[in-house]
Amino acid sequence: MSVKLSVERREWKGLNTLWFRLECESFTKLLLTIVICCMSTIQIRADEPLSDAQPTTSVLNDWKRLSDADVWSLLPEVASGEKTALPNWAKAVATQLPRTAAAMIELDAAFRTLGPLDPVLRAKLRWIIAHANQCRYSEAYALADLRRAGGETSYVEAVLADKNSWPASDADALEFARLQTLAAPTTTDELFQKLRDRYGDRQVAAMVLLTAYGNFQDRMLLGLSIPLEERAPLEPSRVKFVAGALQVAPLLPPENGAAIYQANGQAVTTRDQEWNSISYDQLQARLEKQRARQPRLPIPTWDEVKGALPTAMGARPTAIRWSLMNYGYAPELAIPWTIATRTHWAEHPSDRVLEESLFWIQTRAIECNYCMGHCEMLLEVAGLDKPAIAKRTRLLAESDWASFPAAEQRAYAFARKLSRKPSGLTPADYQTLESDFGNQQAMSIFWWLCRGLYMTRISDGFQLPLERENVFGGHAPTPAEANSKN
Repeated sequence: MSVKLSVERREWKGLNTLWFRLECESFTKLLLTIVICCMSTIQIRADEPLSDAQPTTSVLNDWKRLSDADVWSLLPEVASGEKTALPNWAKAVATQLPRTAAAMIELDAAFRTLGPLDPVLRAKLRWIIAHANQCRYSEAYALADLRRAGGETSYVEAVLADKNSWPASDADALEFARLQTLAAPTTTDELFQKLRDRYGDRQVAAMVLLTAYGNFQDRMLLGLSIPLEERAPLEPSRVKFVAGALQVAPLLPPENGAAIYQANGQAVTTRDQEWNSISYDQLQARLEKQRARQPRLPIPTWDEVKGALPTAMGARPTAIRWSLMNYGYAPELAIPWTIATRTHWAEHPSDRVLEESLFWIQTRAIECNYCMGHCEMLLEVAGLDKPAIAKRTRLLAESDWASFPAAEQRAYAFARKLSRKPSGLTPADYQTLESDFGNQQAMSIFWWLCRGLYMTRISDGFQLPLERENVFGGHAPTPAEANSKN
């Protein structure tokens, strides 16, 4: 008996499927069609062949099998401090990006212990950010930090959860943190000026950085479904890693990406009707308006900030206003952030065209004009000319992303969801990212996306005027710098 089996990939009611056709000559070519719907953690993608390289495990569960000792063995060598219990988020990240996890440990300690803000006020603001993001993990840690600083935790539980109960003494700062979390572009110049008049430039700048860090960290926690530790909340880590473990010197990965499109492609994500409410031309007009914007604080010069930086970090001048503002007003917080981002980039550089396209989606989702302009600059640094940049960003501005590979489409949808409503993320969202890109690349992309929500909060908090020239051009490190981590 002659039997023929063929396999065809199709999309059926929004699901990626395999259709098996069994032809049996002895039964007058009997046709049997079996539809296998790929849902939850089992996903068969129409744009890629099945491969044994696809992850069979997920970071969401893998880290739970590791002890503190297991994770410390993955992390770089410690120069000082005690190897105490590790937060669960550090364990999850360390399974894929151990150097990045180490940088995050030092970064978290800086934001919980350093800076010009009064520790009690800092803890209250961190709680407001966590509450707005519906991140219970961060709420618990903010309460613990408040208690450690001598504040009344009953005050938070009884008062801060209800905006109408906020006392006048805290109301402006709390509202700033809430707006910066939920709708940063709507924060008014008047509110910022009130904070500046009361607290001074350094403290209001630290508030901006704190809201940025809180939105980065909460998305890491929510996206990875991180539970509280059994002995939570843990105190800030005092550990420092050996020289060379973290990336301090300037870093710009090589041009390792390309603008890939598919002819006659199919959309694999749900269209967002609101996405088309702002056209590409309107977005470009907003960028031009941002170029004429007046900043909320004076922008320091390079000569004013370089003395506060580590030698390797201050070796080359920058004209990036975002960096000058951060280094100028809150270097004790800005420096650990820069080291964390550079360490991530050094440990696992991703496709740079994809990175900036994902960041562009985020800037559109929360309407951050300054960072959207930087996306265009960095796409140029990544190798695209201006017509190619215009083509790509125009396609991204449409709600139908069929021109992009299916895995990219799903990543863009993830970026939009992470940006707008992180509390709505599910384990399946992250597992889809793993299925499309593999475990390590998924973690790198996810980290990059959480980073994006830090960057935009800084830009919107300070309302930085967008540079007219490409401030990233010629920003690549020298060979000596590229070979140095310090």
